Amino acid sequence: MTDSFFQVDELIGQDTALTFLHSFLKEKDRIPGVLIFHGPDGVGKWFAAERFSRHLLCLNDNSCGVCDSCRLFMKGEHPDFIQFPKNKNIAIGKDKDPEDFTIRWLLGSRIIYKPHISHKRIVLFPEAHRINNEAETTLLKTLEEPPPHTKFILIVNDLSKLKKTIVSRSVCIPFHYLPQTKVHSIARSLDKTIKEYYGGSLNPFDISDEQIEEWHETVRNLCQDPILVLKLENWIREKMSDSKGKEKIPNIDFLEMISLLLLYEYRKENFDNNIRKIHAILEFKSKLHYNIPALEYFLLSQLFLKLSSSPR
Repeated sequence: MTDSFFQVDELIGQDTALTFLHSFLKEKDRIPGVLIFHGPDGVGKWFAAERFSRHLLCLNDNSCGVCDSCRLFMKGEHPDFIQFPKNKNIAIGKDKDPEDFTIRWLLGSRIIYKPHISHKRIVLFPEAHRINNEAETTLLKTLEEPPPHTKFILIVNDLSKLKKTIVSRSVCIPFHYLPQTKVHSIARSLDKTIKEYYGGSLNPFDISDEQIEEWHETVRNLCQDPILVLKLENWIREKMSDSKGKEKIPNIDFLEMISLLLLYEYRKENFDNNIRKIHAILEFKSKLHYNIPALEYFLLSQLFLKLSSSPR
């Protein structure tokens, strides 16, 4: 008997990704050693990775939900499913007795052994961009030739955040923004409220609704007045420099979220009058990921110069 819950087919609106995953599950021996799930946040990458993993580890080869493997997986106790933590940078680890969830810990005390229960082991990096440079270099050799019993899944919103040498040795599975009809359908099934400014995502940056609402209120109150908009720029810079914030996220992601809020406000009212501002924000977003140190501060100055001088 197969449990209808927690199946790969529950993934909605990601037909390309589903094609990849179905193909791999039909021929498990041909699954590549490294898979990269890449695309915007909040569109199903994590959702798909967990379901794909349970299916691959299942002792009945169908994500049955009743075998020892599936039960342990759902309890978060599966010894062959190594999931690195979210919101934490991943270091290389000490030479001797490395800390848990470091790369040397993984390579020296986990994947060198055969799986305990399942035929395979899965190592999941839910935020692969958090692997630091030294750790990424050390991991590269293993990713080039993973042990036959171990599969790696790396989740990232932008492939440019990973070393090209890792990307070139992986099969990259693309995820895309969801159509609004799909977003609202998923939201209803989850009894979840979706904000219009999220676009084609359930939550673009995995930030609490409370935090985003605070940001939205600030943007809404300051963005329309040419003088107050300069106060908004100062507020943004203070947030970027605040390393002790209760939900600190990377500056690029923070600026992406602020861009979505600005676009929402400028599109909501006087769209024709705000068209130059909207173009300025879109240009700002297009350059944010150029991977140049401190570029975001220069781009921010350019953006707010245009927002404060553009006619209303």
